[in-house]
Amino acid sequence: MLDLSTPSQLPVRHKSVMAALTCEKMQVLYEAFCEVEEWGDPALYQQGIDALYSFGLDGSTVAVDHCLANTQHLSPDLDDFTTPLASYALDASSALTEALLFVAKQEEKYFRNHLAAVTDCIDMFVQMYLELDPNRRDIDEIIRADEYMQQEHERRKRLYAALQNITDITPSVLITLRNLNGTEPIVGLDRLAGL
Repeated sequence: MLDLSTPSQLPVRHKSVMAALTCEKMQVLYEAFCEVEEWGDPALYQQGIDALYSFGLDGSTVAVDHCLANTQHLSPDLDDFTTPLASYALDASSALTEALLFVAKQEEKYFRNHLAAVTDCIDMFVQMYLELDPNRRDIDEIIRADEYMQQEHERRKRLYAALQNITDITPSVLITLRNLNGTEPIVGLDRLAGL
């Protein structure tokens, strides 16, 4: 797969903002599932994103701790739902939960887990919309070359470069980073028939 890791030298608060930006890109997946299945908690998902931004701004974990106490209400059990949207909602909630755990525990493995959930989501999407046989020998090359995986790689590179040049996270910096992040979702659910 592409190297979608993060430079380890980024401060925790900067990585928190990066995670919030990423979760915003996945939020539409979670909300689509909640709307179809009338299950989940979109408001809690938004609170989690807000908590990550808050930590980035002031270093306080109060909002993060509150959200973590309620994350059991975010993740769907895939055995309970038949829609493919459940897998996307699970990846989105996993990405958010791992980001919140990263801030609360400040252990790098949680940030890596956050990034892995995002990459796995795109991987699954590419396999579904291209209708790839998972046993293809060249499946990794196809997924690596796909426009969605490439877009994510470029998005992360842009944001990492911007964050490396920022010493202090401020509200105006967040606006700049959000503009750089863009508003389109991480994958195009409209490309999946039958959802």
